[in-house]
Amino acid sequence: MHEALRREMREETGLRVGDPVRTAFLLHIDSERYPSAVAVAFEINEWSGNIAPRDGDIEQAAFFPLPDALRLLGELDSATQREPVVGCLSGHVAPGTTWLYRNRGPDETLVARW
Repeated sequence: MHEALRREMREETGLRVGDPVRTAFLLHIDSERYPSAVAVAFEINEWSGNIAPRDGDIEQAAFFPLPDALRLLGELDSATQREPVVGCLSGHVAPGTTWLYRNRGPDETLVARW
């Protein structure tokens, strides 16, 4: 997973990152289209380079001071996209927490968090 993280960060953002310090959170989404999608977010302390998205998946990327990032992330409509990252960055949820969501149509339900 560490190798994949380094490769994807380089390909997607132009940044070179070191090994993760720890797992920030794990997200499992059960949706109609993807019955078992898993995403892992890592905390990293070391990186180099400049942010320069290199493909069509990312249109724009930037670093933000933590208060600004929390405010912007808090405005996301999707609980699946908002809650794990805000919980981790704000310190309200322990690092390494696993979030399990069930998404059916526009309905997002947090099934479990451990």
